[in-house]
Amino acid sequence: MDAQNDMIYHNFQPPDEFRMTASAHAEKIISQYQQIKAMSEISISDDTMVQFHSFLNLLSNDHSSEFSDTVLQHPSIQDAKPGIQMLFSHASSIYERYWAQRILQSDSPLSVFEDDYPYYAHYKRATSLEINAVQALAPSAIGKILMVGSGALPVTSLALAKNGFATDNLDIHQADLELGAKVSQKLYPDLRMNFIHGDIVNQTDLAEYDVIWLAALAGDEALKTKIIDYLYRSMAPGSFLVLRTAYNLRKLLYPSIGESDLKQFSMKLKIQTYADNFHSILIAQKAP
Repeated sequence: MDAQNDMIYHNFQPPDEFRMTASAHAEKIISQYQQIKAMSEISISDDTMVQFHSFLNLLSNDHSSEFSDTVLQHPSIQDAKPGIQMLFSHASSIYERYWAQRILQSDSPLSVFEDDYPYYAHYKRATSLEINAVQALAPSAIGKILMVGSGALPVTSLALAKNGFATDNLDIHQADLELGAKVSQKLYPDLRMNFIHGDIVNQTDLAEYDVIWLAALAGDEALKTKIIDYLYRSMAPGSFLVLRTAYNLRKLLYPSIGESDLKQFSMKLKIQTYADNFHSILIAQKAP
């Protein structure tokens, strides 16, 4: 038996065993979720982070699509999915506010942001990937950008602005938007950044933007579909949409949007990320 066949043989699981393994994994996910859900409140502490990291490790992108789909089809996972997404969205907001406040209260804000914030390097890599992809696809120089769902810690927007793009930030939550504006001013006061409070489906100036970024946590699947429909009607011909979505078990954390949800647009690029990346990327263009 050659090496390749030997590897296939040892990695193969009979269907029943495969389903049993997936079922056991689903039960672990539910158990961890129930433990987090049972907390009296979600706050940022060492104990809380241990719980969340343990939970996130169960949702690693390292799992195959076949295994992930089997886990996601488990009845308990189907029942818990809306609650898991809601909990993760809430926890993510708390986490962003915590780090935003740490930056604002620090005498060395850049050090806190670039050295201490655990996901700085991840977002720097992910946004660089998105920027390079859009620039390669665009027929001319990109000017103005809108980040939808910028939040209290606008890491992506800061990366975009640092790359020389005029960047507007839109968020429906005014307190988070104001916090994000303070963080931006504290870290990089010379960047071209604007902050707009509002709902994306009420914005009437979307034709001004060459690219619109849609954050992974900007609404559930139904709301994202509504947003995408509105964006198509309102964006300028030839402009691009960068949409952060989920793949494999990460669908339990982020609302998943697929190519079929972008049928009005012309699909240009699909990037399914693995390992430590939290979101996958779809890039589409409104026909010129």
